[in-house]
Amino acid sequence: MGIAIGSFIYGFIPTDLIVEYAGEAKWYAIPVAAVVGIPLYIRAEAVIPLSAALVQKGMALGSVMALIIGSAGASLTEVILLKSIFKNQMIAAFLFVILSMAISAGYLYTFIFA
Repeated sequence: MGIAIGSFIYGFIPTDLIVEYAGEAKWYAIPVAAVVGIPLYIRAEAVIPLSAALVQKGMALGSVMALIIGSAGASLTEVILLKSIFKNQMIAAFLFVILSMAISAGYLYTFIFA
């Protein structure tokens, strides 16, 4: 599945589109990638081909890191399951922590390796 998604991105998504919204010089690329990653459920075996395709298309590595952490930390199905157990304040705190960690890791990765 991950290879199929990566192939789709590599073959059909224009490079200019990814560079425009998630390129190196975009300050908002990391927060947007983290927010987009949270509702997604990206399995471990799908992360590598998906990340490779996004990087080849021009997505900044910090943004890829934020997307991976956001999608690994929380998903829509996980939030629905947790909602049956916890109160809304706890769910909001959980999502805030995941979002904060994804954004922080993305900026830290960019700061260290760029």
